[in-house]
Amino acid sequence: MWRRSFLFFALASTGCAATSEFMTELAIPRSPTPASDRATVVFVRPSSYASSLVVTILDTEGRFVGDALPSSYFVARVEPGEHTFIGWAENTSALRASLQPGKVYFVEVELKLGALSARAHLKALTPRSERWADREGWLADARELEVDEASGQAYLESRREDVEERIRRAREALEKYSPAELAERTLSPDDGIAP
Repeated sequence: MWRRSFLFFALASTGCAATSEFMTELAIPRSPTPASDRATVVFVRPSSYASSLVVTILDTEGRFVGDALPSSYFVARVEPGEHTFIGWAENTSALRASLQPGKVYFVEVELKLGALSARAHLKALTPRSERWADREGWLADARELEVDEASGQAYLESRREDVEERIRRAREALEKYSPAELAERTLSPDDGIAP
């Protein structure tokens, strides 16, 4: 039995690199800069682990934010205020965010080994985080992707029932996280930087 599980994991983790028709690699990466009237959120997936897995990021209104691909990052500009971001992969993860305009916030899209497949986690990357110092290196080593929001949103609209199910699971996940897990999955207004 363990050999079959190992073989499944080995095949799953060495597949082709994931792509997304809703994301385009930029030839020249741009430094994430704040917008005076919006909050800027950088979603970075620093690892190439589980390279065949796409993690779709959406919010609790069912809005497409972007697809996190291996060794890449993308920038989302959102209204200031309260948000819940959802990571949709083999599992469902959630992150709470209270965001201010004119600041740049960071979210790590982390993949870890699960029972049968990789599991995605959205983690707040803040000055309090152990991995905060890794942020600049991650961005320098990663591909910057640009989001085709309209096409991504049209795709989510075509899967409305699945989206509603993911939103429900994300709300349940937030209720089940321990205090320590919730702290890792919360962005506060002061966690943003104003470069």
